[in-house]
Amino acid sequence: MSEEIKSQLEKIGSAWEHSKKAQDELDAKLEKGLGGIAEIKAKQEKIDADLDSALQLKESFEKVETTVGRMASAMEEKEAAQPEVDTKSLNSAMKKWLKSGLPEDISRVNLDEKEAKAMQSNIDPQGGYSVMPFVGGLEKIMFDSSPVRQFATVGSIGSNEYVGYHDDDENAAGWIGEISSRSETDTADLGEFRIPVREMYARFKISERLLEDSEFNLEAWAAEKVGEKFGRVEATAFVSGSSALQPQGLVTGTAKTSNADVYTRGQIGTKVTAGATAITSDELEDTRALLKSPYLGNSYFFMNRATRSYIRKIKDGQGNYLWQPSYQMGVPDELLGQRVAIFEDMADIATGAISVAFGDLRSAYRIVDRTGLSVLRDPYSSASTGQILFHMRKRVGGGIQNWDSLKYLKQA
Repeated sequence: MSEEIKSQLEKIGSAWEHSKKAQDELDAKLEKGLGGIAEIKAKQEKIDADLDSALQLKESFEKVETTVGRMASAMEEKEAAQPEVDTKSLNSAMKKWLKSGLPEDISRVNLDEKEAKAMQSNIDPQGGYSVMPFVGGLEKIMFDSSPVRQFATVGSIGSNEYVGYHDDDENAAGWIGEISSRSETDTADLGEFRIPVREMYARFKISERLLEDSEFNLEAWAAEKVGEKFGRVEATAFVSGSSALQPQGLVTGTAKTSNADVYTRGQIGTKVTAGATAITSDELEDTRALLKSPYLGNSYFFMNRATRSYIRKIKDGQGNYLWQPSYQMGVPDELLGQRVAIFEDMADIATGAISVAFGDLRSAYRIVDRTGLSVLRDPYSSASTGQILFHMRKRVGGGIQNWDSLKYLKQA
């Protein structure tokens, strides 16, 4: 593990301990009716901001590792095309350059002779833009999203609709005497559910000259950008989609608030909070208790960052924090002993909102892919204006397939 990553993980632990200490101090003053509350709250807000920052960095490390893997592949290809490039020295120089704030004057970076030579051969202004896509990738603006595909069941289909069946009933059975007469018992029946395929699209133009003269592959860049956007658009729909043109969102099922622990086909067991803008430890525990034990092993609490920040401060009746942050890469935080996943498309804590979902999403939600990203390049529609028309589309569907393995916590 690198020193940078180790330092960030240690920062999480330190910030969490300071946050708990500030919260304990605030609770004590509130209980005794003492002053100085505003000062403590300001202190706690700063600590929480540091903790949020550290947690977000931890969540980003795995994505960065993936990006670095792509970078390495790209550099190997470049080395094959240009044998004179010293990839090892270039990678080392790039790290130093990045840590120095990407100065235009490479002489400001403390490079050895091999590193300097590699940089001068590959980095503008010393030699061109051949590595700049890699640099741009690191500096790309990040967008909030929800990694629903990581937790749901995902499959491809060859039609416009997925049809599944619910085996959610049972045959009747009972005790009987040795020679007693036997009457006919009830037989279980199957239920059917359907997940239709929906369509996303993007349509834009790029001039022929720009495509010809750009030193970047603009067509590939545009396809990548649209693909990323499609990913965020579908993720939002997988969480909150409710229109006829979108996949069904996992929080848009029919909430069952009466006898919420009893299964009813087509409804999600729901715990309603006492307050419209508050959540208590008992309400979180009650939500967890709605789920049957066989589902717990693969279950997560799903919420956005703002809700996570609120829940981090909640204690049980003995003054213990319900939240337990993870200090290990790839290991999620825990709430009441259950893992937590951040879905930024979940609603904030507000009147009538489903702020928290809990359950086994692998069992509860299905994503069906019909076609991946397809690109239609039309050079004729805009030929008179010297432009190429690009039409991109993707067909995908999503919906709840098991209402028993998912529960809601809904604000009053």
